[in-house]
Amino acid sequence: MTWRRRGARLELAGLLVAAALAAGLLAWGARSGRAGERPVHALWPANGGALVVWRSAGTLVARFTNAAGTATRRSLGAGSDVRLIAGGPRPVLLVTEPGGGHRLLRFSPASAAWTTIAAALPPDDLTNVALSRGRFYLPVGTGRHAAVLATDAAGRVVTRLALPILEPYPTALVPAPGAAIEPARPGRGRVRALLVAGGDVLAVTATDQAAAITDLRTRKTASLAGYTRLAGATVGGDGFVYLLAGRSDPAFTLRFLRVAVHPLRVLWTWDTDAASDGAAVTALPTRFGAAFYAAAAPGSPGSSDADLWLIDSTGARRDAAVSTGLGPRMGPGRGDSVLLYGGPSGAVTRLDTDDGVSGRADARLHAPSGATVLLAAD
Repeated sequence: MTWRRRGARLELAGLLVAAALAAGLLAWGARSGRAGERPVHALWPANGGALVVWRSAGTLVARFTNAAGTATRRSLGAGSDVRLIAGGPRPVLLVTEPGGGHRLLRFSPASAAWTTIAAALPPDDLTNVALSRGRFYLPVGTGRHAAVLATDAAGRVVTRLALPILEPYPTALVPAPGAAIEPARPGRGRVRALLVAGGDVLAVTATDQAAAITDLRTRKTASLAGYTRLAGATVGGDGFVYLLAGRSDPAFTLRFLRVAVHPLRVLWTWDTDAASDGAAVTALPTRFGAAFYAAAAPGSPGSSDADLWLIDSTGARRDAAVSTGLGPRMGPGRGDSVLLYGGPSGAVTRLDTDDGVSGRADARLHAPSGATVLLAAD
């Protein structure tokens, strides 16, 4: 990603899904561990072992190493991508199938195997799945039918949560050059991110003219005034929500937003002074806040560019220690590190966000030479 910088400034400021789940959802008990040095919120808990997933000849392979050091290598079947939904000794993965549908898988320590939680999930919207207090939250529908389904461990729909109606924000109505001016109209939009903060599930929704973040338990909503596009989102290790947002106007630069959960409100924004070029952005919690990583896929325009931003209560800073060519993906690492991978070498690099020291990750996260690493965590 090419980030044009002129200096940052701080501005204070569904039924189909239900049927599929009912057919395949198995009982699942969430477990997590916390140590004093770990974040309040962590995607991969302490002593959770290590996981690496790679793709070879169209097949996904996962090697999970538990806290005792026992490694289990298993095929996950055909797939084009994978996303970590819950980490630790019983990780949950969302696998994207070659045709675009999805499967939810869970690792069972007792059988040392990956079990299908739900299969044949429809392709739309399911890149966002949240797991909180034993319930799965999945977005369904668009427009006035947009909602989030909460299901129990048996696949039964516990409730259908309607999304808020978003009022158009005046400055968001500026069209891109050559684009037609869309009439201003309220709408529910689509779910762009589902986040879990202290057990509460937060939905970030957006239309072409507005965006908001909503606590699905309390039904409280905070407008993200002036923004319509979400590039990345995570709950930081400090318990605050961090967003990277922009809008369709190509002259509008991406901004980091820090959002308090109780009560739900935007605390400040930070201008990156960079326009989005469409490169994928990964966001993860760190001990003091969050990390956002953007790098183009190998072989694509701008593939030599990579940016890692660290955000906390004081603002955002770009980590100059990131070398190009480490790969377009980022995963959670132990301590104060993140894992960078996805490049043609198949290597996983550990970068310490505290001192900027980087090096190849240990053998637990090694993949075969030439394989494409899609997920790494420890």
